[in-house]
Amino acid sequence: MRVKGVLGGLALMLGLTMPVAAAPPDIAATAHPQAGRSMDRSAMQGHRHFGGWQRHMRHGHARRGRSVIGFALRHRQELSLTPQQVETFKKLGMDSRRAAIRAAADRRVAQLDLMSLRQSDPVDMGRVEAKVREIERLRADSRLADIRTDEQAKAQLTPEQREKLKGLVAARWQHRGQDTRRSEVPLAMDKQ
Repeated sequence: MRVKGVLGGLALMLGLTMPVAAAPPDIAATAHPQAGRSMDRSAMQGHRHFGGWQRHMRHGHARRGRSVIGFALRHRQELSLTPQQVETFKKLGMDSRRAAIRAAADRRVAQLDLMSLRQSDPVDMGRVEAKVREIERLRADSRLADIRTDEQAKAQLTPEQREKLKGLVAARWQHRGQDTRRSEVPLAMDKQ
């Protein structure tokens, strides 16, 4: 059922973006060079900062603010992290970011391939299905890599630091008015 929902959402997103991608270049951009530059800039900003329902769809994929590493480094004094722990966390974080950038690029290339497959007439549904499954596998691999990184980070903490981290995370989510049982990081922390 979840796969059908994801496939439906992906089809909807592609269906909404296809007319824009196929549209001819803006006449104003070719008529007046300054107008084109300002339009391109605003279009680029719109691409980076989605509004409305698109913002909420993308929000679930951004992990930077929810990683154990980032949270622990922001609260290094409260957790009494040693310099060695801080260095290990920074290295884990950088390695994780590098891997995430590569994975995101792979997903974007696969999505471009999917768009190309959908433009052929007739559409080869076997190849389209394989590409959609590849994209979802790449997304799942990224998610699992995030979880592995969080687990590696938590393994660097002493039992006392883990307890303190659990308390800090729970306090943060309660302060935000959210139930800590529904938040991702506290769930991950409870398993320790």
